[in-house]
Amino acid sequence: MDELALIGKKISKIRVKRGLTQENLAEMVHYSANHIAKLESARTNPSFNLLVNIARALKIEIKDLFDYEDFNTTEYMKKELLNTIKNSNDETIKLLYKFYKTLNV
Repeated sequence: MDELALIGKKISKIRVKRGLTQENLAEMVHYSANHIAKLESARTNPSFNLLVNIARALKIEIKDLFDYEDFNTTEYMKKELLNTIKNSNDETIKLLYKFYKTLNV
């Protein structure tokens, strides 16, 4: 996962943990909810000022936005795999299963 995607996931995770919607966060940082959605899904690059404002709004230090350790846990990986399977169509599930079978686990 690239840095932009990790930042977006981190913002989303903390925002949800704080009980905020994308709209709430957008209002707090004076951006549109659409911009926050694009940021969280890695479809736009955040400015440094936006990251500073987001950190303030989420009541965290800016360095916390770059701490991705929680994305390296097996619990997180299991959750991501299950979500991927749950949200996949039949064709994708068949491809995932074929890949799984090649692992010889």
